[in-house]
Amino acid sequence: MVNLPAKAQLTEEESTSSPSIPRSYRNIELGMNPERVKDLLKEDAWFDYRGDAALSLLERPRAAVIETGGSLFIVRGYFQFEDEELIGIVLELDEQNSDWFTLYTTLEERYGTPTEMNPEKAWWEDEYTRLALERPLTVKYLDLGVFDAAEEERTNRAAWLAEERARFLDEF
Repeated sequence: MVNLPAKAQLTEEESTSSPSIPRSYRNIELGMNPERVKDLLKEDAWFDYRGDAALSLLERPRAAVIETGGSLFIVRGYFQFEDEELIGIVLELDEQNSDWFTLYTTLEERYGTPTEMNPEKAWWEDEYTRLALERPLTVKYLDLGVFDAAEEERTNRAAWLAEERARFLDEF
């Protein structure tokens, strides 16, 4: 069984009913802090991590991203953090060394029929994690707890903005 943060522990029944979606790629696991991820990237031959970038521009103050080149099968890797916790892993894969159909077939054999699929992407998810395969050839691991909270925050912000806009227009 995959080691999950306390908030994402699977019950025995959940772990035997369907394959759980992985919360890690190689040794890098959702929930890790940035320093641990940096250490693992430095040790991993699949990545060409050379240390922190000189500049990072993100709209959200609690968010950070580690971006690194890859080797052989991975073109680029992105590791997204929120409040010092890894919430997403994005791997852009080399289309010369792998293909969408082979990766899709591998994931389907391992995790079953996708939760959802359209011409642009397929994804598998359990209660805690989403594993997405997107075209042209990108794999994403997302912490659903954080993803859902961010979606709710965006929805709340949009509702607030609509109310404020209506109040503003009423002033004329």
